[in-house]
Amino acid sequence: MKAGDYACFPAGQRAGHCLINESDKVCRYIIVGERNPNEVVVYTDSNKVLVRSLGRREIYDRAATRGYWDGEETGL
Repeated sequence: MKAGDYACFPAGQRAGHCLINESDKVCRYIIVGERNPNEVVVYTDSNKVLVRSLGRREIYDRAATRGYWDGEETGL
């Protein structure tokens, strides 16, 4: 990218993103977005999920998921 360029990551789309300056020049950027209190964010690079409505520290590791009935006494 060069001065004046911009990138847009549309809401609701599955798209991991980050900004990396691979030059020796200063890079400044502004991030503008909505902090929706009901947002659920999937971090595809680390396989974690943020459930914002439960608090800012509610990040779950998707690798540690269990089946729906794990730990339940189903009588089966």
